[in-house]
Amino acid sequence: MLNYLNKKNISGGFTLIELIIVIAIIGILATLAVPAFNNATRTSKVASARALAATINTGVVQSYIESTMTGTGAYPATTGANADGNAMKAQFVDADIAANWTFSYLDQDGGAFRHAIWALNSDDDIIVVYSLDSEGDDATNKRYNAYFSVPNAEYTSVGSNNLTQTQLNGAGAPATGRDANDDRNTLSAG
Repeated sequence: MLNYLNKKNISGGFTLIELIIVIAIIGILATLAVPAFNNATRTSKVASARALAATINTGVVQSYIESTMTGTGAYPATTGANADGNAMKAQFVDADIAANWTFSYLDQDGGAFRHAIWALNSDDDIIVVYSLDSEGDDATNKRYNAYFSVPNAEYTSVGSNNLTQTQLNGAGAPATGRDANDDRNTLSAG
Protein backbone atom coordinates (compact mmCIF):
# COMPACT_ATOMS: atom_id res chain seq x y z
CA MET A 1 0.00 0.00 0.00
CA LEU A 2 2.85 2.36 0.76
CA ASN A 3 4.29 1.66 -2.67
CA TYR A 4 0.97 2.62 -4.24
CA LEU A 5 0.86 5.99 -2.41
CA ASN A 6 4.43 6.84 -3.39
CA LYS A 7 3.69 6.18 -7.05
CA LYS A 8 0.53 8.27 -6.84
CA ASN A 9 2.44 11.31 -5.52
CA ILE A 10 4.85 11.29 -8.46
CA SER A 11 3.34 13.71 -10.94
CA GLY A 12 3.70 13.57 -14.70
CA GLY A 13 4.79 17.27 -14.91
CA PHE A 14 8.15 18.86 -15.62
CA THR A 15 10.75 19.61 -13.01
CA LEU A 16 12.11 23.09 -12.51
CA ILE A 17 15.44 22.11 -14.04
CA GLU A 18 13.75 20.77 -17.18
CA LEU A 19 11.79 24.02 -17.58
CA ILE A 20 14.94 26.11 -17.16
CA ILE A 21 16.74 24.05 -19.80
CA VAL A 22 13.85 24.47 -22.26
CA ILE A 23 13.71 28.22 -21.64
CA ALA A 24 17.49 28.47 -22.16
CA ILE A 25 17.23 26.57 -25.47
CA ILE A 26 14.42 28.87 -26.64
CA GLY A 27 16.55 31.90 -25.69
CA ILE A 28 19.52 30.60 -27.67
CA LEU A 29 17.35 29.93 -30.73
CA ALA A 30 15.81 33.42 -30.49
CA THR A 31 19.29 34.95 -30.24
CA LEU A 32 20.24 33.23 -33.47
CA ALA A 33 16.98 33.96 -35.29
CA VAL A 34 16.65 37.72 -34.67
CA PRO A 35 19.88 38.76 -36.49
CA ALA A 36 18.97 36.49 -39.39
CA PHE A 37 15.55 38.14 -39.59
CA ASN A 38 17.07 41.63 -39.43
CA ASN A 39 19.53 40.72 -42.17
CA ALA A 40 16.70 39.40 -44.36
CA THR A 41 14.75 42.64 -43.82
CA ARG A 42 17.78 44.75 -44.75
CA THR A 43 18.47 42.59 -47.81
CA SER A 44 14.90 43.10 -49.02
CA LYS A 45 15.22 46.88 -48.64
CA VAL A 46 18.46 46.90 -50.63
CA ALA A 47 16.81 44.70 -53.29
CA SER A 48 13.95 47.21 -53.45
CA ALA A 49 16.43 50.04 -54.03
CA ARG A 50 18.26 48.03 -56.68
CA ALA A 51 14.97 47.31 -58.46
CA LEU A 52 13.87 50.96 -58.33
CA ALA A 53 17.25 52.14 -59.68
CA ALA A 54 17.09 49.58 -62.50
CA THR A 55 13.52 50.60 -63.34
CA ILE A 56 14.49 54.27 -63.46
CA ASN A 57 17.53 53.45 -65.58
CA THR A 58 15.40 51.49 -68.05
CA GLY A 59 12.91 54.35 -68.27
CA VAL A 60 15.68 56.89 -68.82
CA VAL A 61 17.22 54.84 -71.63
CA GLN A 62 13.81 54.34 -73.25
CA SER A 63 13.08 58.05 -73.01
CA TYR A 64 16.47 58.82 -74.56
CA ILE A 65 15.79 56.47 -77.47
CA GLU A 66 12.39 58.10 -78.05
CA SER A 67 13.92 61.58 -77.94
CA THR A 68 16.62 60.49 -80.41
CA MET A 69 13.89 59.50 -82.86
CA THR A 70 12.36 62.96 -82.59
CA GLY A 71 15.74 64.65 -83.08
CA THR A 72 16.56 65.99 -79.62
CA GLY A 73 18.64 63.09 -78.28
CA ALA A 74 18.58 64.14 -74.64
CA TYR A 75 18.08 62.30 -71.38
CA PRO A 76 14.96 63.32 -69.44
CA ALA A 77 15.27 66.37 -67.22
CA THR A 78 14.55 66.00 -63.53
CA THR A 79 12.22 68.97 -63.43
CA GLY A 80 8.85 69.51 -64.97
CA ALA A 81 5.24 69.83 -63.97
CA ASN A 82 2.56 67.24 -63.36
CA ALA A 83 -0.26 67.00 -60.85
CA ASP A 84 2.06 67.19 -57.82
CA GLY A 85 4.52 69.63 -59.39
CA ASN A 86 7.26 67.22 -60.43
CA ALA A 87 7.08 64.92 -63.42
CA MET A 88 10.16 62.93 -62.43
CA LYS A 89 8.69 61.51 -59.21
CA ALA A 90 6.63 58.80 -60.86
CA GLN A 91 7.55 59.22 -64.53
CA PHE A 92 9.27 55.85 -64.75
CA VAL A 93 7.88 54.21 -61.61
CA ASP A 94 4.46 52.75 -60.85
CA ALA A 95 2.48 54.95 -58.42
CA ASP A 96 2.19 52.11 -55.87
CA ILE A 97 5.96 51.77 -55.78
CA ALA A 98 6.54 55.53 -55.71
CA ALA A 99 4.29 55.73 -52.62
CA ASN A 100 6.97 53.83 -50.64
CA TRP A 101 9.61 56.44 -51.47
CA THR A 102 10.00 60.12 -50.56
CA PHE A 103 11.03 62.13 -53.61
CA SER A 104 13.06 65.30 -53.85
CA TYR A 105 15.54 66.86 -56.26
CA LEU A 106 18.47 69.22 -56.23
CA ASP A 107 19.82 71.51 -58.97
CA GLN A 108 23.42 72.62 -58.64
CA ASP A 109 25.82 74.83 -60.54
CA GLY A 110 23.07 76.68 -62.36
CA GLY A 111 21.41 73.47 -63.50
CA ALA A 112 24.60 71.83 -64.77
CA PHE A 113 23.97 68.96 -62.38
CA ARG A 114 20.52 67.75 -61.43
CA HIS A 115 19.87 65.04 -58.86
CA ALA A 116 16.49 63.38 -58.43
CA ILE A 117 16.45 61.51 -55.13
CA TRP A 118 14.12 58.81 -53.83
CA ALA A 119 14.56 57.92 -50.12
CA LEU A 120 12.94 54.73 -48.84
CA ASN A 121 10.19 55.64 -46.37
CA SER A 122 10.93 52.74 -44.02
CA ASP A 123 14.71 53.39 -44.03
CA ASP A 124 15.77 56.82 -45.24
CA ASP A 125 19.42 55.77 -45.29
CA ILE A 126 18.63 53.89 -48.49
CA ILE A 127 18.38 56.20 -51.49
CA VAL A 128 18.11 55.99 -55.26
CA VAL A 129 19.48 58.87 -57.31
CA TYR A 130 19.18 59.89 -60.96
CA SER A 131 21.80 62.52 -61.78
CA LEU A 132 21.90 64.53 -64.96
CA ASP A 133 24.70 66.61 -66.49
CA SER A 134 23.77 69.32 -68.99
CA GLU A 135 26.58 70.15 -71.35
CA GLY A 136 27.17 71.76 -74.70
CA ASP A 137 26.14 75.08 -76.14
CA ASP A 138 22.47 74.13 -76.13
CA ALA A 139 22.74 72.65 -72.60
CA THR A 140 21.14 69.40 -73.71
CA ASN A 141 21.24 66.51 -71.32
CA LYS A 142 24.03 64.32 -72.65
CA ARG A 143 25.22 62.37 -69.59
CA TYR A 144 23.46 60.72 -66.69
CA ASN A 145 23.87 58.16 -63.94
CA ALA A 146 21.33 56.19 -61.93
CA TYR A 147 22.50 54.61 -58.70
CA PHE A 148 21.42 53.45 -55.28
CA SER A 149 23.18 53.85 -51.96
CA VAL A 150 23.05 52.15 -48.58
CA PRO A 151 24.83 53.16 -45.36
CA ASN A 152 28.54 52.41 -44.98
CA ALA A 153 28.96 51.54 -48.66
CA GLU A 154 29.81 53.42 -51.83
CA TYR A 155 26.88 53.86 -54.13
CA THR A 156 26.22 51.25 -56.77
CA SER A 157 25.70 52.53 -60.29
CA VAL A 158 23.15 50.85 -62.53
CA GLY A 159 23.21 53.57 -65.15
CA SER A 160 25.66 55.27 -67.44
CA ASN A 161 29.33 55.23 -66.65
CA ASN A 162 29.71 58.62 -68.29
CA LEU A 163 29.29 60.33 -64.94
CA THR A 164 31.66 58.84 -62.38
CA GLN A 165 31.19 58.82 -58.63
CA THR A 166 33.96 61.42 -58.28
CA GLN A 167 32.28 63.75 -60.77
CA LEU A 168 28.91 63.30 -59.10
CA ASN A 169 30.24 63.78 -55.57
CA GLY A 170 32.12 66.85 -56.77
CA ALA A 171 28.79 68.17 -58.00
CA GLY A 172 27.19 67.47 -54.63
CA ALA A 173 25.39 64.22 -55.47
CA PRO A 174 24.32 62.54 -52.25
CA ALA A 175 26.27 59.38 -51.47
CA THR A 176 23.95 58.40 -48.61
CA GLY A 177 20.58 59.32 -47.20
CA ARG A 178 22.26 61.19 -44.33
CA ASP A 179 24.08 64.50 -44.36
CA ALA A 180 27.28 65.40 -42.47
CA ASN A 181 25.30 65.96 -39.25
CA ASP A 182 23.75 62.48 -39.56
CA ASP A 183 20.38 64.09 -40.31
CA ARG A 184 18.13 62.93 -43.10
CA ASN A 185 19.21 64.31 -46.46
CA THR A 186 16.27 66.64 -47.00
CA LEU A 187 16.55 68.30 -50.35
CA SER A 188 14.30 70.96 -51.72
CA ALA A 189 11.35 69.79 -53.76
CA GLY A 190 11.76 72.62 -56.17
